[in-house]
Amino acid sequence: MDKQVVISFKTILLTFAVILAGYVIYRLGSVIGIFAIATLLVIVMESVINYFMRLTVFNKPLKRGVAVLVSYGLLLLVMIVIGTVGLPPVIAQFQKMIVGISQIAQELNLGDDFSLQLKDFLPEAANVSSELLSVTISVFSNATTIFSIFVIAIYMSLDWKNLKKRFFTLFPERLEDEVEDTFLEVERNVGQWLKGQLLLMLIVGVASFIGLLLLDIRYPLALAMVAGLLEIVPMIGPVISATVAAIIGFSDTPIKGVGVIALFIIIQQLENNFLVPKIMQKVSGFSPLIILLALLIGSEFFGVVGAIVAVPTTMIISIILKRVLGRSD
Repeated sequence: MDKQVVISFKTILLTFAVILAGYVIYRLGSVIGIFAIATLLVIVMESVINYFMRLTVFNKPLKRGVAVLVSYGLLLLVMIVIGTVGLPPVIAQFQKMIVGISQIAQELNLGDDFSLQLKDFLPEAANVSSELLSVTISVFSNATTIFSIFVIAIYMSLDWKNLKKRFFTLFPERLEDEVEDTFLEVERNVGQWLKGQLLLMLIVGVASFIGLLLLDIRYPLALAMVAGLLEIVPMIGPVISATVAAIIGFSDTPIKGVGVIALFIIIQQLENNFLVPKIMQKVSGFSPLIILLALLIGSEFFGVVGAIVAVPTTMIISIILKRVLGRSD
């Protein structure tokens, strides 16, 4: 017996609204990305702000407004120092490394076939590198974008408690407490993950730089920067950074190449056995496959900004789903 399927007008309207919302989110990806990065910055800076609020000046605790301005002022100072002192030598080494790729391939003496393939590959690699660099510069080095992120983050931090209260009132009264608990869990986990990830990237980058410097490998700053940045990509990131550094090491002497491989193995072992359990112990981690998929999906839809917010967004969705599914049981 055939069953008649009836689709109500409400269902059609809801489906249309979901599709429209998805399209708007897709079209406003860069704007949403700016707000997402600003929100992540607020969550990370909240612990710093609370630290300054606990300090007393003339026997009075610092007001939130003063603590916010001091916290963001210090962050801006650190960024200026990094941009004016740290980045120029790294960029210079990157340029030298890109120019020397063909020479390094010849020194490795991998055969005529490989040389031909490499020559065919280099123009494409140069195009990809230039596009990636231009996108990165347009997102992070554009003064307007950085200024917008900072201003939004400062305003949100100044009124963070009231913003959270207003957000909670959007839900029915019977759900407010549960929504507040979920939000606090999101705030705690995302903040801990982001601070832990930045610390891991810094440690791996510094350790790689010191090790490469001791091994007398060319372009130690550039290679250390690659190792630190790729630390956010599980499994594949460390392999790529180790491979690039090993190729440059082998182009000098086989001993240097072997030394580079040994260096990155030691760094990864120390990280996996000591650093990650200690730094990330308060954060519920994901499998490397989930993180990799999140990065790919985020970068596909929203570019570099999507890749940055992919993992925190996945954490937020995971926490919310756990709460919803746990409530439905």
